[in-house]
Amino acid sequence: QRCLISRIHLKQAVTRHHVSTKAVATTTWQDAFTELGDRKDAPPLPLPHISAPKTVTIVRHGQSTWNAEGRIQGSSDLAPLTDKGRKQAQATHDMLEGESFDALFFSPLKRAAETAAAVWGGRSGPQTPDPGLREIDLYSFQGHTKDEVKSRWPVERTTWTTRPQDFELDGHAPVRELWYRASLVWQ
Repeated sequence: QRCLISRIHLKQAVTRHHVSTKAVATTTWQDAFTELGDRKDAPPLPLPHISAPKTVTIVRHGQSTWNAEGRIQGSSDLAPLTDKGRKQAQATHDMLEGESFDALFFSPLKRAAETAAAVWGGRSGPQTPDPGLREIDLYSFQGHTKDEVKSRWPVERTTWTTRPQDFELDGHAPVRELWYRASLVWQ
């Protein structure tokens, strides 16, 4: 069983990124997040100044139906948690029960929101869904099994797994878009 918890200790933020910013023609892709305009092949924004150390605890959602089937879900919201995923969320809650948190930020995707609610439990404090925390947008890969992706998009899949910074699909740069979108969350 995978550990769902990562902790990041933040002090003075200094980042260096080497990101290609070449222009790419994009395919029209419409979903619930399109109107946010955060799918940009742009360098990540610098982290803001942090005046005091903070600990950030990152929890990945529990197993979804598509995880169990070996399907790529990306930012689609069609795969709810399985019973195993709900048990994983409860186990994470139990592991963090004695911890104190100031706030909860979570992806609005159902699998992530359900996991966040279980892990947060009865704690008090602000609970904020943030669409910038959704998973990577994987466009045409979404909904297909890993084997289907290997068969239908062998070059793109290899690039994704070996050189993610160069991965492009449907006229988008999913990893670079994710880096940019994730940088917005820290602002």
